Amino acid sequence: MPLTRRDQLRRVTLVCCHFMRNLAYYRVAHPGEPRSPNRDFWVTVDGNFLDQCVLEWCKLLGDERAQHHWSKIVSDKATFEQELVAHLNMNAAAFQDYRNEMREYRDKFVAHLDDLRVMQVLRLDNARASVEFYHAYVAGNEAQAGDLAGVPATAAQLRQYSDQCTAEATRVYRHIDQSPPVC
Repeated sequence: MPLTRRDQLRRVTLVCCHFMRNLAYYRVAHPGEPRSPNRDFWVTVDGNFLDQCVLEWCKLLGDERAQHHWSKIVSDKATFEQELVAHLNMNAAAFQDYRNEMREYRDKFVAHLDDLRVMQVLRLDNARASVEFYHAYVAGNEAQAGDLAGVPATAAQLRQYSDQCTAEATRVYRHIDQSPPVC
């Protein structure tokens, strides 16, 4: 059964939240050397947060075939695209280049392990800004009253959710750092 418009908008909002949560966890986990003991575990956790960010971002902004891609959700595609690239201080070509970077990481390192030997470190500031923009656009231009009940329905609520995830990850990592080493 096809999704209702309300369900589509709620799912877009939830994918935005999943992206923001994984980005918050990644950024708290990422600075410096992976924690010891259990270094391999923490390298994997850190990489998984990054991979999930890229997967969620591609669902929203990177893969036109994806069910929740902006081109299948927003009513005024031309306005959305113009405002998105302006929000990112990019032009359409620069956004396409960024999109290609994200998709290459997804396709060559997450979905498959192709012949590329070196992964380019991704810049996630534009990913975050574009997800925040998409979320705000959906909330302000596409959703009707009540469509987003129970999920972050404003830009402020999405930022608050991200801040809560950052605080949660900080507490977890601080606890780990204070734990006695395992022999």
